[in-house]
Amino acid sequence: MSEQSYTVAEIDALRRACENRYLWGSYRGAGHDSGMSRQYREDEKAKCVEELVRTFMLAGKTANELYESEDAR
Repeated sequence: MSEQSYTVAEIDALRRACENRYLWGSYRGAGHDSGMSRQYREDEKAKCVEELVRTFMLAGKTANELYESEDAR
């Protein structure tokens, strides 16, 4: 397995994408269908988002790749 280095900006972008997915069901954020997010507790959201970020980093993914995965659907 090759290791990839991430900049702080890349980690922040990945975190934003994961948080959007958690809240809105899309890496890009709120869509055209609804202006409401799911209900959540802040501590649960933070834990889930950080776990997702770590998982994607271990897989060598970037926020742009997550966005592209939605475009491919």
